[in-house]
Amino acid sequence: MTVKSISASAVFLVVAAIVAVIGVTAAGVAAPSDGGADANLTAESNEAPGVTATDTGLSDAEAEGILFMREEEKLARDVYLGLGDLWDLRIFDNIAASEQRHMDAILGLIETYGLEDPQTAEMIGVFANDELQTLYDGLMTMGAESVEAALEVGATVEEVDIADLEEYLAGTAAADIATVYENLLRGSRNHLRAFVSQLEAAGIDREAAVLDPALYESIVSSDTERGNGGSAQHDGNAASGSGEHGDGTGVQRGRGHGGGQGHGGGGGQGGGRSLGSTG
Repeated sequence: MTVKSISASAVFLVVAAIVAVIGVTAAGVAAPSDGGADANLTAESNEAPGVTATDTGLSDAEAEGILFMREEEKLARDVYLGLGDLWDLRIFDNIAASEQRHMDAILGLIETYGLEDPQTAEMIGVFANDELQTLYDGLMTMGAESVEAALEVGATVEEVDIADLEEYLAGTAAADIATVYENLLRGSRNHLRAFVSQLEAAGIDREAAVLDPALYESIVSSDTERGNGGSAQHDGNAASGSGEHGDGTGVQRGRGHGGGQGHGGGGGQGGGRSLGSTG
């Protein structure tokens, strides 16, 4: 099979924008230790220097992280809604629905801690954070190049999500915040697997764009993760037709791997058009 490639300049520009805007570097996110998969995090296991969480308040870094992730999850949702409309691929619709649940989970933290929501949730493609606005515009431009470029955008967005969530998780001493971030991380890893699966089915051998290569390979080479509560469990209950439990998308009559928090669904032969729905 001939291995296709995506415009290297487009990928470079978007990744460069991501690094400049969000401050993510590949060296900054390392592969987890054997104990890194434990979702039952406690305040004691997540304490970071300079972070003090109380029953009634947060550190500035924790508050900023919650508000930033609210809009970053919105960026993912809005990009996927736009690319889903453009290319009519179910994977984007399914994962956009999951990103809405991720936004809702972050909103729960905003309400719990009395923070002020950015108030842009219902305005597709509009962001309070100017840098995220610029990034959204660049991602949509890249995703409009081709179906393959759109799938690459999806994979890159999920890498950024994982990197940022790992950083904010390491910087909180609050167990409730850690639990939400762990659930969102699980979802983002599953979304990354789904996008990479579609790219591979289209003949594209993708490498890490943002994450440490070892961490990236450990994610994409492992099985779909099941949720164990909260938003992740909700996502995991969705079947191929409505959620990322199985993304339900076949590429060139290829295999649609489950892309969400649970096995099953969307794993059969693609049908219909060249890039079509399986369910």
